[in-house]
Amino acid sequence: MYDYLAKIILIGPSGSGKSCLLHRFTHSTFRTLSSQTIGVEFASKVVRVGSGSRRKRIKLQLWDTAGTERFRSVSRSYYRGAAGAVLVYDVSDPASFGRCRRF
Repeated sequence: MYDYLAKIILIGPSGSGKSCLLHRFTHSTFRTLSSQTIGVEFASKVVRVGSGSRRKRIKLQLWDTAGTERFRSVSRSYYRGAAGAVLVYDVSDPASFGRCRRF
């Protein structure tokens, strides 16, 4: 049960940690091994916002898109209907930040 539904997409360069971030948020554990996302990976989580009578449940549909160029045309189709986007880059790799311009 939820009060609101929001589609959120994770975008960013390949290898920036989008899949690991998604796994950490939805499962509250760290992923030690990860493979390259092909197309898109999907997860959902209900979060509670507010307090008392104003408390609401929001179901987040989280879409992890592939960061490689060859999946770009497929990934863009998942942007449709999104309420927001999280731009992910690797803070230990300055070039990763530079590659965010494509998104």
